[in-house]
Amino acid sequence: MTRNAHLTDEQNVRLRRIIRTELCTRIPKQVPLAKLLGIAQGNLSKFLDGEVGGSAALVLRVAALLNRSVEDILGAGMPVELVDEQERRYPSRILAARAAYLDGVPLQQIRAVLASSLRFDGDPGSERWLKMMMDEQFAKRGNKTDTSWALEQVRPGWPKAGGRRRVERSRSR
Repeated sequence: MTRNAHLTDEQNVRLRRIIRTELCTRIPKQVPLAKLLGIAQGNLSKFLDGEVGGSAALVLRVAALLNRSVEDILGAGMPVELVDEQERRYPSRILAARAAYLDGVPLQQIRAVLASSLRFDGDPGSERWLKMMMDEQFAKRGNKTDTSWALEQVRPGWPKAGGRRRVERSRSR
């Protein structure tokens, strides 16, 4: 375990509580408990004291020892079902949508991108889809110009969707 925790603060608090209430009561000494968890006793002590965060490996070990699911240990429910009707055309978009959901992007923004259709063939890639989902402006209602502008922001180098763009110059007097 390192200071760079792989879990959120809430997940670490939940994991500490489960270890204390369900494992420490059965195995009160930290040395044998640490061996069962596959970590050093000092790291277990630091984790229980809140000095360091837990890791995915620790969650897997606790879940296996208690015969519970990882989701149950972390307090996570089943993720929202995200479906992409155009998955054959854009194979990386659904993966980006699921990653965006795990990153906490609001469902409204994710679903707005899942409902979109690009004017050209090809999948722009997961990074571009993820950037679109994280951009709040893309999820807002707008007109064709707004949509073309949003797409230009996330896909430099791709053919322009709206043709030439007018640039207004300031008049100097």
